[in-house]
Amino acid sequence: MWEYLHLISWVAIIILTIAAWICYPKSEKSFTIFAMIDRVFYIVLILSGIMMIQYSLETSWLVSIFKILMGVITIGVIEMLLSFRKKKRPTGLFLVLFVVAVIITISLGFYLSGGSPLF
Repeated sequence: MWEYLHLISWVAIIILTIAAWICYPKSEKSFTIFAMIDRVFYIVLILSGIMMIQYSLETSWLVSIFKILMGVITIGVIEMLLSFRKKKRPTGLFLVLFVVAVIITISLGFYLSGGSPLF
């Protein structure tokens, strides 16, 4: 159950981050709403990750620690991406970092779970 909640949270965070990044020039209110909902999903993501940590530590403790660090880095990159967008500063670097961090973090998560819940 926690795997599904974790996966759904990741998908929601990615969609909400992209939606907030795209909508900012048009609507600052929508941007704020998307960013706040994004933060609620961070909480769900962190709690479901804590509930699953015992299983991933059994698989590989080193990869588990790296995945936790990548998850925290990914959340930080998302926050920096959105804050730079709101301040109307260049976001190209953070957009690239966002894509790379998400790919690495999700790949590590699927490795640790053996492909579950998708496979």
